[in-house]
Amino acid sequence: MPQKSKLREILVHPKMLFSVRLFLGFIFLISSFGKILDPHSFAENLIAYQMIPSAQWVKYIAVTLPWVEWFCGTFLLLGIFARSVAILSSGLFLSFIVGMSLALFRGLEIHCGCFGSGGGMVGPWSLSSDIFFLVLSSILMFSDPDNYGLQQVLARWRRSAKEEPAKILPDL
Repeated sequence: MPQKSKLREILVHPKMLFSVRLFLGFIFLISSFGKILDPHSFAENLIAYQMIPSAQWVKYIAVTLPWVEWFCGTFLLLGIFARSVAILSSGLFLSFIVGMSLALFRGLEIHCGCFGSGGGMVGPWSLSSDIFFLVLSSILMFSDPDNYGLQQVLARWRRSAKEEPAKILPDL
C-alpha cells in the first residue's frame, strides 16, 4: 500500500505536472507545424486511413486539426486552462489511437501523419507513443494544476493584490 501512495505522490508533484505539461505542449506544437505548413500531405494521410467518408470532411479536418493541436500546445506551454486542454488532448489521443488501431487491424501500411509528412508508419511504435501521451494527458486531467502555469501565477498575483495592495504599487 505505501508503494501506491509513493507513486501517486511522484505523479502529482507540482514539478512533475509542470514537466508533463511542457512535454505535451512541445509534442503538440511540433506535430502541428508540419501539418499547418503542408495541409495537402496531411489530407493525403487522412485519406489513407480510409475512415473519413467525404472529401469535404477530409479538407475540413486537414485544415482544422493542426490548428487545434497548435492551440493545445500553446495553452499547455503557457499553463492556461490546463485541465480543459488535457481533456481535449485526451480525446484527440484517444481518436488517434482508435484510428491507428483500425489501420493496423485492417493491415494498412500507411504513414501515421503524426508529425506531418515526415511522420513514421502506423505501427506498434506510433500506437504505443500515443498511448503514452494519453496516459500523460490523463494525469494532467485528473490532477490539480501545477503552480508554474500562467493562470496559476496570475491567480496568486490577484490574491496578493487583494490582500496587500500597498505592496503592488511602488513607493512614490
